[in-house]
Amino acid sequence: MKNRIGLTAAAILAALALSACSNNAGQSGSSSSSTSSSNKSSQVQKSSTESSKTSSSKKPSSQAPKESRIDLLTSKLRKALPGMLLPTKDGLGTGSDKLNVRYTTDNQKNVIYYSVGNTASAFNAASVANEKPYAVLTEYKSVSNADDIINYMQPQTGLPTVKLDDKTTATSEGAAGHKYLQWNQGQWSFVVDASTVMKQDPTATAKKLLSLVNEYNLPETSTNSSVQVTVGESVGSLNTVISWKSGDNVYQMKAHDTTTAFKMLSSLQ
Repeated sequence: MKNRIGLTAAAILAALALSACSNNAGQSGSSSSSTSSSNKSSQVQKSSTESSKTSSSKKPSSQAPKESRIDLLTSKLRKALPGMLLPTKDGLGTGSDKLNVRYTTDNQKNVIYYSVGNTASAFNAASVANEKPYAVLTEYKSVSNADDIINYMQPQTGLPTVKLDDKTTATSEGAAGHKYLQWNQGQWSFVVDASTVMKQDPTATAKKLLSLVNEYNLPETSTNSSVQVTVGESVGSLNTVISWKSGDNVYQMKAHDTTTAFKMLSSLQ
């Protein structure tokens, strides 16, 4: 009888010990689960904060880019002379921040004068008339004398020739103290005029002109058109003259520098 009581007590004690171990294991598992959840929550919050910071750093600046001088003046010209083709590049190497523009208009033509002043003046300011333009763009409206304005030169034959490149040969002609080189490509005629009195040679200028044509191309035209360049460049000389027809109107660009003229014409819109 005593042995049975002893066994029973031992069994009860063993059962209590197992129950205590089970409870401790459950509490440990619950604590571990709680800690893991807490860590995950902290990581999610940290990731969300970092993502917010990254997103914030990628937001574009609210400050708009500064409008260039040529863009500002061209936008005003479009309102004053609607429908006219206008260059969106000033063709300048320096002085773009002091670019000035004035224009005149009537029933026959629109004329725009581009110049560089000591300061950036107001659009179409009267004072700009005192500045020598480096380029002048004219639009002749529905003219009947387009051929006279354009002055296209027919191809010449029977004259001495000068090879300008592998594909282009110009004819050479001298008259009244001048030497002329002429060649034709498609609807365009090209003439370079040099002064023999000043011992000028038109060949270098002709090769430069041909190179610019290949680099920048020429405006689209609906009829025969022309490029005429007088050797020698100076402020206000306007020695490069490019004339063409677009639709019913004739355009003419005059510039003191041939490269400037082509840069401006290549940006016409």
